[in-house]
Amino acid sequence: MSYIVHPDKPLGDYKAVYLARASSEEIRKRRIGSGGAVTALLLYMIEEGVVDAVVTAKKKTGFTGEIVIARSRDELLEAAGDKWTVLPFTMKLKDSLSDESIRRVAIVGLPCQAQFIWQMKMFPMLETDFSHKISFIISLVCLGTFATEAFLNYLKTHHGMDPEKVSSIYIVGDYIETVYEGEKRTIPIKDIIPYMQLGCLVCPDYTGVFSDLSAGISENYPGYTVLISRTDVAEKYLRDACSRGYIEIMKAPLSVVEELEIKSKAKIIRATKYMSIVL
Repeated sequence: MSYIVHPDKPLGDYKAVYLARASSEEIRKRRIGSGGAVTALLLYMIEEGVVDAVVTAKKKTGFTGEIVIARSRDELLEAAGDKWTVLPFTMKLKDSLSDESIRRVAIVGLPCQAQFIWQMKMFPMLETDFSHKISFIISLVCLGTFATEAFLNYLKTHHGMDPEKVSSIYIVGDYIETVYEGEKRTIPIKDIIPYMQLGCLVCPDYTGVFSDLSAGISENYPGYTVLISRTDVAEKYLRDACSRGYIEIMKAPLSVVEELEIKSKAKIIRATKYMSIVL
């Protein structure tokens, strides 16, 4: 399996690309934009004993969040949602892996975090290493995350938004769409690029090639999650979750793959540009 992100292979290696959504209307209502397929898949993994816990991010208010260890349906559903900041999860990961009652854990993170976890699994450095407990890695597709203070100041000064009142944010074409006090507002992506983390600006990985499964959305298929299955394990879990009624899944049309490739190539080009500036 190749982990190199290259313009000729912008999505990395993968088995298949799917459109999926949660079978549960309750979950779909919580995740209208994406269909809730990741939440439903993780719920299958917890309830069917595939994993004992899920390490993921939970939004608190606005753009703030925290890393949580979800071990039940309620804890998992509470963590569902969009997070637009990088959260340091090393300590929570250590806590979950050190817990003797947790034998297998699934991780949900960004491409950079998926790479870190994959490297930890491949190259354990400590005698007390617990990385063998990490059984599944899910990467969310990522345009980049913000330098928090600078971006929050931008929202206040340019758009009059109190970040704590931003309930959701999505990428729609060349814009991000926010829901602020129940009202939709759009901001051109080009306007927010300068407020991203430097590490994000030089990162070429849009979909998370170091994961078992990548998850994102398509502009043309609202209400569905786009899943990039990269390993045999991912294929097995998707089939099982579908057969047990947790998710509905179908092969994605070529247009969805092309959409992902365009966005992936754009991030590679951006990373090359900013890397030349930094160096």
